[in-house]
Amino acid sequence: MLFREGNRLCLGLQDQADAGILTVDFFDSALQHRIARPLSSESLVKAMGSRPKATSSHPLTQGLPCQDASAHLIDATAGLGQDAFILACAGWYVTMVEQSPLVHALLEDGLKRGLEAALEQGNDVMLTNLSRMYLMPASDSQQILQDIPQAAVIYLDPMFPEREKSARVKKNRYLLQQLHGEEAQGENLLKLALGLARKVVVKRPLHAHPLNQIKPSGAISGKTARFDIYAGAGVGGAVTQANA
Repeated sequence: MLFREGNRLCLGLQDQADAGILTVDFFDSALQHRIARPLSSESLVKAMGSRPKATSSHPLTQGLPCQDASAHLIDATAGLGQDAFILACAGWYVTMVEQSPLVHALLEDGLKRGLEAALEQGNDVMLTNLSRMYLMPASDSQQILQDIPQAAVIYLDPMFPEREKSARVKKNRYLLQQLHGEEAQGENLLKLALGLARKVVVKRPLHAHPLNQIKPSGAISGKTARFDIYAGAGVGGAVTQANA
């Protein structure tokens, strides 16, 4: 259920109050702390490669995704947009795709509030970072990826089924799982992405099998997640099956 809390759009499960609420806030103190440090140390940023030297104007001022393929990154499973924001702060022009209309509404609200706050505060750094983020209409990535301008990298962060022995996953992840269902586990999305970008990066739990059992070209591991790196069709990357 969507509701307003102050000026923020929020989302909660009516029959599961203990699951918490979702909202998008790019001025959140934890996010601000992350971007205050050198982003080159972030595993997420390392996995995407060197920061692009883009000269394109801000996508949001054009109302279109970035047309400069060398600096364009597609986050095909945007969720609450935190990874997209970090990547925008690292210099990428990020097009976000989110299939859930409810989560999409949170993203749209968070971007709007973030830009308004940056303008009001005269915070040019945040204004530039947020302006590098473009949100597509609510869509399934498998249906819309081929209609988005070419990108250097496609990033996938599919849902991962909760293990039976584990405690309830982090609240925001749990809520997203309930909203998306099994279709958000990335089935067939990786093979599609490999044909559309020179590089595909997939976020996985540290000890999980590769997505769809497709062996990556390499991987970068952080404290809680692993980023599998694939060579896409643009650079002649081969797709091989991982050992079970």
